[in-house]
Amino acid sequence: MNKTVKPISTFTILAMAFFGMGVGTITPALNAIFVQFSDLPITTLLLVSTLPSLTVIPATLIAGSVAGSKVKYRTLAIIGMTLFVLGGIAPYFATDFTVILLERAIFGIGLGIMSPLANSLVMGVYEGDKVASMTGMVTLAMNIGGMVLQFMGGYFAGIGWNYSFLPHALGIISLIMVIFFLPEPPKAPVTAETQAAPKEKLPVKLFIIVLVYGLYTLSIYPMLVNMSTLIVDRGMGTTATAGVVLALLTIGGMVAGSVFGKVFKMSGRFIMALGYALATIGLVMVVFANNIALLSVGVFIEGFAMSTLIPASMMLISMTVKPSQMAIGVSFFMAGMNLFGFLSTYWIGAIAAVTGDAVTAPIAVGACVTAAFFVIYLIINPLKSGAPVAPERG
Repeated sequence: MNKTVKPISTFTILAMAFFGMGVGTITPALNAIFVQFSDLPITTLLLVSTLPSLTVIPATLIAGSVAGSKVKYRTLAIIGMTLFVLGGIAPYFATDFTVILLERAIFGIGLGIMSPLANSLVMGVYEGDKVASMTGMVTLAMNIGGMVLQFMGGYFAGIGWNYSFLPHALGIISLIMVIFFLPEPPKAPVTAETQAAPKEKLPVKLFIIVLVYGLYTLSIYPMLVNMSTLIVDRGMGTTATAGVVLALLTIGGMVAGSVFGKVFKMSGRFIMALGYALATIGLVMVVFANNIALLSVGVFIEGFAMSTLIPASMMLISMTVKPSQMAIGVSFFMAGMNLFGFLSTYWIGAIAAVTGDAVTAPIAVGACVTAAFFVIYLIINPLKSGAPVAPERG
């Protein structure tokens, strides 16, 4: 780690991080896909978006546990990027929905292998202040990538439903760079202290944090997967319009990330309440929006809320688990987020079965859930064990 990392290696890490939010690429195209396969039930159709969130889970946990120790980072990155590209593009050529779901599952495995690597590499190959600045750059690259890929997915969906899968081909560039330029961090030495360290149980509070954010994920997924349908049904635009609107979710997240430290200092113990208040406002605006401007503002606010709640939840995890348990705690958080993303398919189906509305009603129910969490966090102080100093952005 004393060796200076080459600029091309730094850019390679960021190029890999660029695709970290690639699961949302086809979200703006869902209405076009639903029309193409209109003979299938909505719960089956939604799997094209949510199934990758399920296969991401085991892939992420396995990749995170073997990276650098049993398998080289570069090897894992090559495997992950290859599956990402092949599974991502393949549905363009498919006509059978079952085949498409199989390909989406492969795509999710590739994404799951990739997702923990960029931040792990940052911790492994950089030192000092560079770690903080590179962590910020990785997050920025992921947000920019999510925005670009969603925009492209919506644009290509205007040509044809299957064209929305083609933006995943951009991963070929990252794959080539990974093969030739991805740095490999040195292995951490095994000491008597690390060998003798007893394994401690994870605290129950960690799983409460994971559950709460999981339920929030369940609450916002209907907005994400139904956006193109909502826009078309209300006569506010096309699938391409959905790509632009959903990009505002990422922009809201980028703004929230840049001011999170200041927001936390001002809100203190009410940081979670603030996040869920904004989440409720955003969802309510989406439910009642009758023009594209109001809808866009609601999506932007939801993105701000999301990127307030994620770092706030990470802070709670850091206060809850021991330093040696931080990595596995974050892994459970990410796994829970993806698990509830997958379960949202059946959540939407259940609400639709009761209300007869699979588009707006699930978003309205989500607003009720976030409003309940707002009230809970107004009463309960999540930082009662002592709030840490808000992180400064590098």
